[in-house]
Amino acid sequence: MTNPFELTATDAIRLIGNNTLSRYEWVQSCFERIREKEDLVKAWIYLDEDRALEKAKQLDNENNESQLGIPFGIKDIIDASNTPTGFGTNFYQNNVPMRDAASVSVAKQSGCIFIGKTVSTELGHRAPGLTTNPHNKDFTPGGSSSGSAAAVASMMAPVCFGTQTTGSVIRPAAYCGVIGYKPSYGDFDKSGILPNSPSIDTLGLMSRSVEDIALFRSILLEEDLVSIKKVDLSKIKIGFVRTPHWDKTDDSTKEAFEHFLNLLRSDKLNVVDLEIDNLISKSDALHLDISGYEFKRSISHERFNYYDQLSDQLRNGRLNDGYQVSNKNYQLALKDLSILKNQIDAVFDKTDLIITPSAPGEALKGLEYTGSPIFNTTWSLNGNPCITLPLFKGKQELPIGCQFVARFGEDDQLLNYAKAFLEL
Repeated sequence: MTNPFELTATDAIRLIGNNTLSRYEWVQSCFERIREKEDLVKAWIYLDEDRALEKAKQLDNENNESQLGIPFGIKDIIDASNTPTGFGTNFYQNNVPMRDAASVSVAKQSGCIFIGKTVSTELGHRAPGLTTNPHNKDFTPGGSSSGSAAAVASMMAPVCFGTQTTGSVIRPAAYCGVIGYKPSYGDFDKSGILPNSPSIDTLGLMSRSVEDIALFRSILLEEDLVSIKKVDLSKIKIGFVRTPHWDKTDDSTKEAFEHFLNLLRSDKLNVVDLEIDNLISKSDALHLDISGYEFKRSISHERFNYYDQLSDQLRNGRLNDGYQVSNKNYQLALKDLSILKNQIDAVFDKTDLIITPSAPGEALKGLEYTGSPIFNTTWSLNGNPCITLPLFKGKQELPIGCQFVARFGEDDQLLNYAKAFLEL
């Protein structure tokens, strides 16, 4: 058998079910892997090894198959009871909530085992933490869910939670070469998670298999598992979206996508170039105003009490954007967004699935900048479900993600499509 830390959650649960693996062995193996890799990757801000191993031992003794025992980590803007939540800052080091975030509580109730908090950028914005890219320590892992992506990519945990307001799940997952999933807006409860822009914020998942995404989705929805179904990709309509930002895409990404699309067409798949640049440009403008205005309000305590300790990236970034927006303009933007959502939804009347880059290219060299979210803004703002798959590599031999987008509410079908593309 491979080392337990190498297993996907789905495979490990199968082994636990036939008594080939214990939950304790699985969790213990993850911590051994953390000790092996953490000094280089720096994915974790807090680890809860003693309680995690104790919980795993308890579940093994109870031997209840419904208690899955999946080790999972959460981004450090998500609360876990009696565990520090630092929000990616230095001034919240002693902040210890007594209450689990709803998502954490639901996961624990299913027997999933909380193992620690992963590094977040400052207040979920852009100023990076210490995390490095697992494929090359000199390159960014992306943000803001940097630690979660790096932890999963390094096989320190099979599943980690991230959050996305613009591109904070899809981009780091793409940079680190794992599967990142942002569900339809509102599918996962956000209580106990630091608000960034409540109209847009979404809890997301990182894993190394689509099956694990489907499994954890069912856990967080508290519903029966919806298994991945086989689909015939030749019977669906696929729209390739370059966006108005195609000129900002690096050459290796352009080449990878053009080659990929040619292969799909040679396999008789119905792929067309989809021109929705006007909708994407509208999304960019509305996201700037809505996210900025809401972020300014959400971090009122921090800007009034810790302003001098905030980074220049935060003060001059989304916070500054928020200062430029009046309440009247914010209300007008929300009204325009309701119209835009209908226009985006109408795109899927003629297209079953959209393919577009996850990021402008592979991870950038240096740890000062977490990369651009320009290929994610539209889908975050409009609440569409998205998934990134590590299908390509760039000139630096780093992963390049391919983003798939479905109609709002069609998450299960999106996961079916994603699995089918991985099997091509």
